[in-house]
Amino acid sequence: MKTKHILLVLILLSFNFSFAQSPKEGLAFAKNMLSLIKQNKAAELATMVYFPLERPNPIPDIQDEQAFVAYFPTLFDEKFRKMIPATIKPENILAKNGIYGLVGGPFAGEIWFDEEGIMSINYNSVAEMTLEKTLDAKVKALIHPSVNQWESNIFVGKSKNLLVRIDLMKDDTYRYASWSKGKPISEKPDLVILGGEMDIQGTMGGPSWLFKNKNWEYFVMEDYECEECEASDKVLVLSENGVVKSKIILNSFK
Repeated sequence: MKTKHILLVLILLSFNFSFAQSPKEGLAFAKNMLSLIKQNKAAELATMVYFPLERPNPIPDIQDEQAFVAYFPTLFDEKFRKMIPATIKPENILAKNGIYGLVGGPFAGEIWFDEEGIMSINYNSVAEMTLEKTLDAKVKALIHPSVNQWESNIFVGKSKNLLVRIDLMKDDTYRYASWSKGKPISEKPDLVILGGEMDIQGTMGGPSWLFKNKNWEYFVMEDYECEECEASDKVLVLSENGVVKSKIILNSFK
């Protein structure tokens, strides 16, 4: 299925307005989707997915139907299949602004979709969490010891002259670390800022992160004006004393 901006889930759910919509409108899609998952029909389900399908860092995102089929056993395990009730009811679906989520009964937002396709899968099987920890450990073994501890990685992006990491720390704050062009992550970062905060900016906002360093603010956010950017790319806005000095596009990579 064609690519779709996955952050539409966050954007539309955060709108202050809403329009008339019933969970019943997404019920047929949900029934078919969950039936295919329960029957392990990965190839059929893959035609109902918007790509790329994001996975938690540092696991690579699923780029196409072929990759989805290969990853399917890791994505959905027996625990999830047993979670699926015999009868899917409207009360199992949350509906808002054209987006539906599996919320209610045994579900807690594991899958989000519209009437045409799956937009986000938030369920993490034991196998996927194990893979995440394995890949995370490999990165921690490579990166400089001064920044090799975090709870989870949120974003890694690079520009022509910069590599940036944002990590969630154990105290629920965020850390910014950056390296200049050509400098490997095994070397000490040029800049580390602790105590960052995440926010949802306005009615059109996806997640953004703000870091303060003396008179400077480092604001990492979505850039809806960038026509060439991928859905997962960000823009780094640098401000001094409240005055914007530069904007740098950060291309996401894993």
